[in-house]
Amino acid sequence: MAFVEGYPGEKIKGTTIRHWGFLVIVAVMLVGLMSYFSSDWKAELPSTLFTVSIILAIVLFVSHKVNPLGWKKILQRTSFERTLTQDRMIADRLAELDDSHFIFHDITFELFHVEHLVISPRGIFVIATVRRNEKLTIQKNSLFAGDDPLDKVTGNLWRVCHLVNIVIRKGFSEEVMPKPLLVSPEAESVDVGEFDGIAVMTLDRMNASIENRKEGSIPQKLVESFAYYIKKRYT
Repeated sequence: MAFVEGYPGEKIKGTTIRHWGFLVIVAVMLVGLMSYFSSDWKAELPSTLFTVSIILAIVLFVSHKVNPLGWKKILQRTSFERTLTQDRMIADRLAELDDSHFIFHDITFELFHVEHLVISPRGIFVIATVRRNEKLTIQKNSLFAGDDPLDKVTGNLWRVCHLVNIVIRKGFSEEVMPKPLLVSPEAESVDVGEFDGIAVMTLDRMNASIENRKEGSIPQKLVESFAYYIKKRYT
């Protein structure tokens, strides 16, 4: 059985509470400090509130980046339930991999939310989800699920892959480019097998795609060292 760290949805409540608490503390401290050092706080109140609003907007943006499920739970409850179900379908299937695999769910890697990360001697795999169960097509060099463009999903997949490559190169003096996987957990089949170097597949093909990969082998020592690094720093 694979080593598994985390499970989709299990830390949403704690993370959301911490973020909201941080927002309140930041707001109170900013207003307090700016009022304290102001010679006429009433006259400067509009500029103070404007400055605080800008800073809080930045904090909210970062919070949304690192905790998208938490925000979806607040703003889009129905969509959240479906997203969580899809993520758990993938997590449960990945758990069936053997003990040479290290699996991380729902982590933030350098401000990018990573749904699933698999580290194994066969390679490193960054996995994202096709949320809509509609026909996949390629139109004008973009991947679509029905009428929904998946540019953000595919772009973030490659960004995370390149960031992982940079971290391994700098920290472990090895050249490892992760393989991006895009999984449609609710589809019985997909008409697009690959897009821009990203393997596209159904849930039932995911584990076999990981286990049967022949290129990109990694020394076991690097697998364990990098998995430990991810666990200590990002979980």
